[in-house]
Amino acid sequence: MATTGTTKKFGAGKLIALAIVLGTGGLIGVRVKAKMDQKKAIEAQSAVTAEHAATPGNAAAPPKVTAHGGTLLAKPEPMRWQPRVAVTGTLEPIQQADVGFKAGGRLLAIKAKIGDVVKPGQVLGVVDASESSAQANVAQTGVRVAEISLEMAKDAQKRSDTLYQQSAVPEAEKTTATQRALLAAAQLEQARAQARLASVSVGNATLAAPFGGLVTRAPNGIGKIVAPGEPLYHVEDTSVLKLSASVSENDANVFEVGAAVSIDGAPKAAGKVTAVLGSLDPQTRRVPVIAEIPNGPEVGLLSGSFVRAQIVAAETIEVLRLPASALRPGAQDEIVVVQDGKAHIVRVSFTIAPDGSLYVRKGLEAGASVVANPSPEVKEGEALDLGPAAPAPAK
Repeated sequence: MATTGTTKKFGAGKLIALAIVLGTGGLIGVRVKAKMDQKKAIEAQSAVTAEHAATPGNAAAPPKVTAHGGTLLAKPEPMRWQPRVAVTGTLEPIQQADVGFKAGGRLLAIKAKIGDVVKPGQVLGVVDASESSAQANVAQTGVRVAEISLEMAKDAQKRSDTLYQQSAVPEAEKTTATQRALLAAAQLEQARAQARLASVSVGNATLAAPFGGLVTRAPNGIGKIVAPGEPLYHVEDTSVLKLSASVSENDANVFEVGAAVSIDGAPKAAGKVTAVLGSLDPQTRRVPVIAEIPNGPEVGLLSGSFVRAQIVAAETIEVLRLPASALRPGAQDEIVVVQDGKAHIVRVSFTIAPDGSLYVRKGLEAGASVVANPSPEVKEGEALDLGPAAPAPAK
């Protein structure tokens, strides 16, 4: 029984040793495969770099990358760049309004229908103003009555003044006549104010366009009793369209009011940035930008369209160009710079170029050595595998 136990222990030991050997071998195999893949990537990158570098004046050539041991290093290339950012947004009228009658009543006439282009002050509709007209007539009659009362009060005042000078009436009677004249004058002013108010009420029965534009909503027919302020018409001024878009916090720093804006797919559509807000949108964490684009039949833009546009800065700026692979995987704005053979993680402000390269505006020095293939697991101060520079490919 003892021998059997020993045999089982010996067999278990063999199994454990075998498992350790297999695990070690598998780990070595994985590392070897990763090393081979990295070597192939370095060779491929070197070949691509050499191919583009062999083409003089090729603006689309990627930044030069060299292999140092198991690490690809890139040197930032200084260049001037005119900032251009693609944005999306919705075109809205430069001004629009829901329009309704200030005074309620029965709708008598519709002077503008959907699709009409109206001018400022053009009549859109009319409601029944018979009651307001009657009130205005009453007010005008009141004005005439007040005018007659004032004339009578002035005549009485003149007679009282004459008699007082002749000592025919006491001073109290003279004072009373003067006060009656003043009261009649005040009553006349009150009557005239009521007449003006009644006249305005009559005018409120006619609805006029507050500005020129396109009518996009109108009543279907007459006869409806409308309430004061009820929106019946909608007018849009589409002579200029407003584009509401947003850019990243980094891109907002290179654009100012006056930057050119063009609409993709509309060759004649061009405008300017009119506002770059100084605060981030709390939901998108982006900077709102507003631009105005003159519109017309020759431009052909439609209000409410969702469009893609290009914002171009007025002047060029200095940037440092890096390959797209220099961006640390899993990070939004981090690259890895080599300092004394160790990794140093740096945050930069950049824009992605049309060819995929990174145009770095802030956070990087021109003479820095940047890791072109950083690992997502690289840590600050970690020693890098830096060997001698790989020989240049044979021509």
